[in-house]
Amino acid sequence: MSPDTVHYLDHAATAPVRECALRAWVGATRALSAAPGNPSALHAGGRSARRLLEDARERIGAALGADRAEVILTSGATESDALAVAGGARGARARDPRRTRVLASALEHDAVGAQSAVLAPAGFEWTVLPVSALGVSVVDPAALAEAAPRLAVASLSMVSSEFGTLQPVAALTAALAGGDGSRPLVHTDAAQAVGVLDVDFHALGVDLMTVGGHKIGAPAGTGVLLARRGTPLVTDRPGGGQERGIRSGTPDVAGACALAAALEEAVAQREALRRHLTGLRARLLSGLPAGSRATLGPEAPCSPAIAHLSVDTAHPEAVLLAMDAAGVLVSAGSACHAGVTRPSAAVLALGRSERQALGVLRVSMGPTTSASDVDALLAALPQAIRAGQRLDVRDRASRPRRPEPRAGAPTAPATVGGARP
Repeated sequence: MSPDTVHYLDHAATAPVRECALRAWVGATRALSAAPGNPSALHAGGRSARRLLEDARERIGAALGADRAEVILTSGATESDALAVAGGARGARARDPRRTRVLASALEHDAVGAQSAVLAPAGFEWTVLPVSALGVSVVDPAALAEAAPRLAVASLSMVSSEFGTLQPVAALTAALAGGDGSRPLVHTDAAQAVGVLDVDFHALGVDLMTVGGHKIGAPAGTGVLLARRGTPLVTDRPGGGQERGIRSGTPDVAGACALAAALEEAVAQREALRRHLTGLRARLLSGLPAGSRATLGPEAPCSPAIAHLSVDTAHPEAVLLAMDAAGVLVSAGSACHAGVTRPSAAVLALGRSERQALGVLRVSMGPTTSASDVDALLAALPQAIRAGQRLDVRDRASRPRRPEPRAGAPTAPATVGGARP
């Protein structure tokens, strides 16, 4: 039976919808129902819908340090990442045929990493930034300056979606700047940053920025790609010409209004939320039971919203199910597809073993998180880890043993360095 109280600690996956966003969505939907119209239509209903849409666009830009004309509305961060990386790469190469390489961190979300398979058939090469022991992408100015003339796009998240580590976006932008002012396009995924960190598109100096609505309390299916004026983007989804011709399709007016409301509230509450989450994260890390620990050391620069934990088991799915039964909702850093648990690529990038990359949890917090949520996790974690360790014991017991050689049986030939000849 499910517990009466649920402790939600998976805000990095999706956040509860804010009341202000819900009110904005309902209000806009009612207005559109009373005076229906496509924002592209010239009649009164269309003009009314257009006013709602452009007001939302203006507010979204202001909340993110961008101009209204730089706001491209999308269905979420995944689509924004794809448009930025693949569209930016094609656009940069169209402007300068030498630019045939894409640079991305090993810590990027799959929405970025998956674009390598999209771009490879088109002749693009994919280069990966290494990761330090602190979970931070390594920016080597000399190496980047040498690579810059061939780079089309460089993509680096502001906050790692798994570790929560702050990434050196400003340093990357500075390292790629050419002496004549030309440089590759720089994209940053700010989906995990907007609700907690100060985010200013113009001040950061990037060309493209991703924001996902449901990470900050807007409805799922809302998002933004900020694109600096003059940024070349070649879209793979032409159609009616909406959103500067980059993302065709009738826009979600009510969703845009809800996103604008959520962003404004998130920005207004950001400083207080940072203080609140800093205390909760310290409470969590100082109370971890035996068999669990922080994956990264205390010197790692991290968002207060995310804590990445290592647990002594290769069965994180058992840990998650036991936590869920206790009413504590977290996520695994490793990926489980079709019942097969795979090691976390981010942990492997640190140089850890496959077993270490399997036994990880991501705890993520937001405006609704309380001390009682953290305490519930700490109380449930020991039993959950034991559930995973019982499966570890079963795995070891089920491994076939090698038969002992019979007396007088020939032995295998000697090898050099442990390798068979």
